[in-house]
Amino acid sequence: MKRITTYLLLLLMLTFSGVLAVAQDIKFTAAASHYDVATGDRFKIEFRVNSNIDNFKPPKISDFRVLSGPNQSTSMSWVNGKTSANISYSYILMAVNEGSFTIPAAEVTIEGEKYQSNTIEINVSKGANVQNNPNSNNTTITKGSGDLFIKSSVNKTTVYQGEHLVATYQLYTKVNIAANEMVKNADLNGFWSQEINIGQAQWTQEKINNEIWNVATIRKIVLFPQRSGELEIDPLEMRFITQKRVSGGQSIFDQFFGKVVEEEHIVKSKSIRIKVLPHPTPKPDDFVNAVGQLKMTTEVSANEVKANEAINIKINISGNGNLPLIDNPQINFPKEFEIYDPKITDNTKTSNTGVSGSKEYNYLVIPRYQGNFTIEPITFSYFNPSTKKYETLKSNPIVLKINKGDGSGNNVTYTAAGKEDIKILGEDIRYIHTDTPQFVLNTNNLYNSWKFYSLLLLAPLLFIIAFIVRNKNRAAMSDIAKVKSRKAGKLAAKLLSSAKKSLAANDKNAFYEATSKALFGYISDKLNIAVADLTQENIKSSLSNKNVDENIINSLIETIDLCDMARFAPVPVSEQEVYDKAENIIQQIEKAIA
Repeated sequence: MKRITTYLLLLLMLTFSGVLAVAQDIKFTAAASHYDVATGDRFKIEFRVNSNIDNFKPPKISDFRVLSGPNQSTSMSWVNGKTSANISYSYILMAVNEGSFTIPAAEVTIEGEKYQSNTIEINVSKGANVQNNPNSNNTTITKGSGDLFIKSSVNKTTVYQGEHLVATYQLYTKVNIAANEMVKNADLNGFWSQEINIGQAQWTQEKINNEIWNVATIRKIVLFPQRSGELEIDPLEMRFITQKRVSGGQSIFDQFFGKVVEEEHIVKSKSIRIKVLPHPTPKPDDFVNAVGQLKMTTEVSANEVKANEAINIKINISGNGNLPLIDNPQINFPKEFEIYDPKITDNTKTSNTGVSGSKEYNYLVIPRYQGNFTIEPITFSYFNPSTKKYETLKSNPIVLKINKGDGSGNNVTYTAAGKEDIKILGEDIRYIHTDTPQFVLNTNNLYNSWKFYSLLLLAPLLFIIAFIVRNKNRAAMSDIAKVKSRKAGKLAAKLLSSAKKSLAANDKNAFYEATSKALFGYISDKLNIAVADLTQENIKSSLSNKNVDENIINSLIETIDLCDMARFAPVPVSEQEVYDKAENIIQQIEKAIA
């Protein structure tokens, strides 16, 4: 009977189970922020690949003026233990001539294989007059400028290893800035760094040599030197496009009011040398590289438990210092205890005073035997740069009374490699019965009963039903376009949630980029059109064919234009309005295309 039951179970399991292996396809695409522009307009092109690459060969761009690029950005994601990378190379271009132009394909090499992107078609209509030569009377490129510079400074140039310092970058200008682009961030070799959120740049005025300068802080970083010796903070490099009005010009208007001249500047800050002192010797045995002004508290979940029951011992380090870099405190646990790696919780914030807050180590221990145990006082030594001395914090001894465990034989163990959640295993070994057993005849025999024959008839029927369901599912999943269309709304919601996080962090560029990707990705999946082939014309025509209201379509196009415009110039609406509008548009299209 057991063999028959096992056979039926295996038959059903084989029917309903399957393995789906999906290999990641390498996608290398090219897209533009605008495909129809006028002369003098700036737009962005981006080459994106969903894999780590060995080499990037950029296209030859001869029909447009390159204002910036290639600018590389990389994002990593971890899903089910697998790491995936998305790498993009972007350019900021300016249209200089009328006509239709093709930006050639770029090429990447991945594990010896070469992949090419699609080409990009750009239509340029008549707009502002732009001279082809970037060094003409209309636009100049300079290395630095007497009207523009970046000042780099630190609050101290001599620190101990692990002691924080703050690096500040300020922009000084006497001219109007039309656009800017990060060329190269400062290399911070030998430092652990944490950005300070300064929000939107606030402009002030400063008088230098009887001249008034407009000043804005553009970046602030908290730095922790990781080794002693002479360290150097490399320059930060940026590209700016400025505008100023000068006398002269061909038209009467220019001769009367002066003409606007664009200038492109490559501006670098100065490098800064930092002297890092080593920690004094001898170091305490319990020194775990902690530096700052710190405090310690300990907490025990229970001082009296039964054997095989779990106890939580929490150690909380708080104050101001290099909290994210502190190693685990050293604790001498009794050998009769089973010890697991601590769960570490960081609750810190970064400001001009450094990194402050707390770091908690939660140890879960399981005493295996009864008795009275004492955990020696926990000591924690840190270096205080203010006093230039080591200071030691000490807890009280932890006294634990472990009673005899229950006779049920239950054990406590962890369920996963992370060893953070616990569960109770069942009684797999029972005590031996010493009394005389009594045997009872089992009259409820399944074999040769009506239930037995019903199950035999039911198994083939279940097999047929499962076969039909499986084939229907395969047919549905094989239509990739329909699957993508059904899931377009959910995918767009995830991308919009990323935009919402950027909005909360006051990162405007990331917000508009994420919102634009959400809208383009949604339309691409919903209409089964590749992102690279999306234009305003085919978006309008495709949505109209799906009977989407014209007001919704116009609102979508307007929002996409707003996102693109906001990367280069201020827009007349708030980020929250753009987010609400994008979310509402997706909901309306979902209702219209059921």
